[in-house]
Amino acid sequence: MPKRHPTAPGIAGLLLLVIGLALPLQAANLSLERRISTALDSPSLSGKAVWLENGNNRFLTIYSPSETKLSLGGALILHDQGTHADWAEVVQPLRKHLARQGWNTLALQLPATDTSPDATARLNLMEKASARIQRAIDYFDPQQQPNLVLVGHGLGAAMALHHLAKQPNQRVSAIAAIGLSIDPSDESDPVSQAIAQIEIPILDLYGSRDLPAVTGSAAKRRQIASANAREGYRQEVLNGADHFFSGMQSSLQQRIHTWLKRTSTIEEQN
Repeated sequence: MPKRHPTAPGIAGLLLLVIGLALPLQAANLSLERRISTALDSPSLSGKAVWLENGNNRFLTIYSPSETKLSLGGALILHDQGTHADWAEVVQPLRKHLARQGWNTLALQLPATDTSPDATARLNLMEKASARIQRAIDYFDPQQQPNLVLVGHGLGAAMALHHLAKQPNQRVSAIAAIGLSIDPSDESDPVSQAIAQIEIPILDLYGSRDLPAVTGSAAKRRQIASANAREGYRQEVLNGADHFFSGMQSSLQQRIHTWLKRTSTIEEQN
C-alpha cells in the first residue's frame, strides 16, 4: 500500500480516503477523482494547474516549465494507483527535478481507483487513461516542443505502454517505466504485448526491494523484449530501493534524466 503523504494543506483527510477506500463503482471513482483534483488545484500547489478536456470530461494536469533557457523537450508523468498527480514520492520530485534540468513537465491526474484492481479492472483503467494520455500529448505543440517523452510509475507506466502500443505513430521518442509489473503467466497481458510491440526506447527501472509483482516478473519482461528483438529496451535495478524509492529520490531522478537525455532526440533538435 502506498505511504500516506499529503502534499497540500487541508487535504490530508481526502488523501487518506483515496488510499483507504475500495471503490469499485465507476461513478464513485469519478466523484472521488474530482474531489482529489479540486483539492490539489489550490494556491499551495507547486506548479500550474491545467485542466484539459477529454470529450465531456475535464481532468487535472500539473505543468512545470523548464527552468533552463534551452528546453530539452516535454515530459508527461503518470502516477501509480492509489496516488495522484502531485504525490510526494516519485511523481512530484521527478516533475520538479526534470523541470530544473530543462524539461517542460506535465503530470496527469489519472482515473481514481482502489489499491488492488483485478486484471479486468486494470485493463479498463488503461483504456480510460489512453484518451487522457493522447490529450496530454496534443497539449504540447509539435512545432514548439518536437521532443516528447513519457515517464510512468506502476500502473501509470503500464498505461503509457498500453497507449503507445495502440497508437504507435506518435511523436513520443522514449518511455521510462518505473516499478512496472506484468502477469508472467498470461500471454494476453496487455503490458507484455506492449513490450513486444513498441519500437522506441524503453527504460524498465525498478528497485531491488520493489513489490513482488514487479521483481517477480522482471525476468519475464526482459525475456519478452529479447524474444521480439526490442533493441531499445533496457532494464535496470536500483539496489536498496522500494517501490516508492523512499530515501533514494535523488538516485531515481538522476537515472531517469540521464537515460531520457541519452535516448531522446535532443541532440537532433539542438
